[in-house]
Amino acid sequence: MAQYSMQEALNKMLEESNWKYRYQVTKLKQDWEKLMGKTVAKHTQDLVIKDGKLYIYTNVAPLKHELSYNKNLVIQKINQYFGEAFIKEVIIV
Repeated sequence: MAQYSMQEALNKMLEESNWKYRYQVTKLKQDWEKLMGKTVAKHTQDLVIKDGKLYIYTNVAPLKHELSYNKNLVIQKINQYFGEAFIKEVIIV
């Protein structure tokens, strides 16, 4: 009988179920401020993830410009945080 740590067992369960994607979406929304900073989080109205694309909703023009300029950095930060290629594209709305 194989023995797993609690973390390994949870990861295995998430991998084998539909929950992993939902968990990642929820975790990204919860940790958005931690990943991107207070200013970005404060002015982000919503985050939507669909088919590997992250839609960032904001009505602050300078923030839109800054995020558009740094799309690759945003993707890199998020994917590094999750340890896999979770986000493939960022769209600023």
